[in-house]
Amino acid sequence: MLRAYRVATEVAFGVPRVAGAAFGVARAAEVTWLAGSPKDAPPDGSVIGWRFSASPDGTATEPPGGDLPSYQMVCGKDAAATGSKRVVVRVDFGDPESDAFPGEQPPAEGLTKCVTGAETASTAQLLATAAKARMNAQGDVVAINAYPARATAGTNLGTPASPADASPDDASSNGPPLTLILGGATALALLVSGAVVATRRRPRTPSH
Repeated sequence: MLRAYRVATEVAFGVPRVAGAAFGVARAAEVTWLAGSPKDAPPDGSVIGWRFSASPDGTATEPPGGDLPSYQMVCGKDAAATGSKRVVVRVDFGDPESDAFPGEQPPAEGLTKCVTGAETASTAQLLATAAKARMNAQGDVVAINAYPARATAGTNLGTPASPADASPDDASSNGPPLTLILGGATALALLVSGAVVATRRRPRTPSH
């Protein structure tokens, strides 16, 4: 009711209803949502919610609508691997009448996924594991899965690999392969021995 009143007031006074349109983030705390930041690093077992909403003061603070997702219902009871964490990511694309840009229609259904990320991953990085997301220079998430379509500024969020995803080859990526080192050492040894043999075979110059 309060939201409907605010939207009606903004329209009546000519306030642009999408002046501050962006995706706000929140973290579930028992039966409610607590406002968060894209830079937050939630602990393992968290439920993270994103919602696209419009605000004339430039802040996106509306929490996702509907019931709060249950971590166990979405992610199950399996524990995260060492150095990793598992969280629920919920995305609400907002109200088509009060939040959407003129001429745009949000996806009919939201997104709820269980994702795995590095233990230090932020809410924005975890979002990038669940969907395609774009962030502007101010650090706001402005688009998820290409919605809204006009939000083309900023950069695509990358997804950091979790320790469980690392392959054995990654351990050698910080230096030359062991076989290359051994091969180089062998070649150097052969070169030195060849020089010694050549020196020994060099004919001596008669002394006067």
